[in-house]
Formats: sequence, structure tokens, C-alpha cells
Amino acid sequence: MIASAVSTDSMKQAGFAVATGLYDVVRHHRSNQRARTTLASIERERGATDKRLVAQCDEYAQEVLGSRRYAPWLYVYAAVSGGFKEGWIPDNYYGLVVSATKSDGAAKIVRLKSFTNRILDTEALPDVAYAIDGIYYSRDFRPLREDELIGLLFDGRDRTFFKADDSCQGRSIWILTREDFLRSPRTPPLDAPLPDGVFQAPIRQHPFFDVLSPNSVATLRVTTVRELDGSISLRAAYLRLGRSADSIVRSASHVRVALDRETGVFSDVAFLPDWRTTRMHPDTGETFAGRSVPHFDEAIALAKSLHASCPHMLCIGWDLCIDDHGQPKLMEWNARHNDIKFSEATTGPCFRGLGWENLWRRAAAH
Repeated sequence: MIASAVSTDSMKQAGFAVATGLYDVVRHHRSNQRARTTLASIERERGATDKRLVAQCDEYAQEVLGSRRYAPWLYVYAAVSGGFKEGWIPDNYYGLVVSATKSDGAAKIVRLKSFTNRILDTEALPDVAYAIDGIYYSRDFRPLREDELIGLLFDGRDRTFFKADDSCQGRSIWILTREDFLRSPRTPPLDAPLPDGVFQAPIRQHPFFDVLSPNSVATLRVTTVRELDGSISLRAAYLRLGRSADSIVRSASHVRVALDRETGVFSDVAFLPDWRTTRMHPDTGETFAGRSVPHFDEAIALAKSLHASCPHMLCIGWDLCIDDHGQPKLMEWNARHNDIKFSEATTGPCFRGLGWENLWRRAAAH
């Protein structure tokens, strides 16, 4: 009986290992498809990538990162930067090795937006109320009747944002008014019990951003990491600007501007979603050169302090904005699938000295 039990357990473990391996192969394939599509778009604008750079990427991926499967994102970085730089972390290596090895379990909590303030406990979040398992709660988790919720959401406001747990990239986010709650019959998402999520107050952005992103709040993406000694440092920053047709910044349409992480000064050139470049916002015509993010230091200090209060996550991408009082506000945080590829391509390598390039050996040993 014991031998049979051991055999069955071993078979289950072997089956799980095979399934995990196949899943990783699929993820590699999808990620590298995106990398090749991105590279093709870049090369349409800039011409073919130098073959010597491609060879360097292949060699680095194999010799340093353990597999040429990580090379396609290195091609993208090389095409954007015009050269090869040791220390780059490919996007799929980050997701499949770094994140999975160092903080995958804890990082799953970040998806629960209705739980975020329980973890971070910060006034920088614009949370007003929550929906959890069909019940409404105040910010301090006191159960609310719907009439109490409506009064709370629209006290001095004409709209509120509802973000479902696990929402990302502008998806599963609704802008609601008092009339949406009172309308009969109700329209989505109020025509059924809301999914678990958070109601947030709209943020009035700093006037500096109005000419760059007049219809949606400009978002500052800040990437912090836990250093080898446990301290928290800033490793990358860029600005996401909305388009004229969007009421929120969406990944499918945004304009991204790399920032100097020491000063918050804009790059002269921004990138569209297909990685084509532009020196001015395509809708407003405003140029990027010579600008810098106001109250940048305060935003960075907030991100670092929040990460220090939750060191379980190795690397966190913070979506912040600067409000009309010059205060940084936290809109989102991402610790599992936070984007590093844009910063790696434009201002990287961003993660030198952390030993991430060696983590594949630990994963292989297990």
C-alpha cells in the first residue's frame, strides 16, 4: 500500500511538472510572437537591425540567461537603443524566471484591488468603497446599503470609477454616475451583482498635464525593486498619456515617454503602442522635449515607502498621478506582470547588480 501511494504521488508530481513545462513553452511562444511583431514595427520605421547585434543577443541569451528563447526581446531592446547592452532582462525571462522564482505567490494578492488598502494602508489611494461577494462596504469595511453607497460615492462628485479585481490595462473599469444606479432597467455592469472590486474617486490632475493628456489623467509608471540588502530603490520611470478619444489611459492607445529616473525629465521622443516614435502628442501637438514631471521626487518617495512596507514583492510597478494640489496619488500597483520591457528598451539595463541573470540556474536545479 505504501509503495502504491508513493508511486501515485510521484506520478502526480511528474504530471504536474509536464503540465507546467508545456505551459511555459506556450508562454515563451506567445511572448516571442509579441517580440517579433514589435521588432517588425520598429524595423519598418528604422530599418533592419544590424546582424551583429542580433548575434550578440543570441549569444547573450544562451550563455548568460540559459536559452536562446530569451533572445527575441533582446532584439527589440537592441533595435530601440541602436546597440547591445549587457545586463538587459528580456520580458519573458522576467515573467517566467525572475517573478516566478522570487515573488510569484505574494504578488498574486496585488490583483485584488478590493484588498489593496488592507495591505498598503495609505491615504494616497483614492478608494471610496468596495464591492465584495455582492455586499457593499465603506473604505473602513463597514457594510453599506445601496442608498448609503450612492450617497457616499456621489458626495461632492458627479462620477466614480469602479475597478474590478484583476482588472488591468484599462479593462474591466467603468465610469459610473448616480443616474446609472437609479436607471431602470439598469445597464452593465449594474444589471447584475458587481464583481469584487473598488470604487474610486476621480482625480483632478496637476494642470501641467492638461495640455498633454486633456481627457484622461496622465499616469506615472514607477518601477521599484528590493535590493540585495533589503532596501528599496527606484529602477525605472516613464509617463503614460491618454489619447483624445479615451477617458482613461489605455494600453491599447497610450503614448509613453521615458523619464530620467533621477530628475523626471522627459525624453525628447515618445512611443506609440506599436513602438513607432513621435516628438509630439499625436492629438494635442505638444512636444515632449524640455519638460519634466512636477513633484517627481514626492512621487518616487511614496512608491519607495509603500514598497518598503510590503517587501514580499521583489519588483513593483506603481501607477501614480500628481493631483491638482501637487500630491502623488496611487492608482494601481503591479507586482506579477508589471511591464519592464519599455524601460529596458529605452533607459535600460535597469536591473543590473541584482543577480537576476543567474536565477535560471536556481529554477533549473528544482
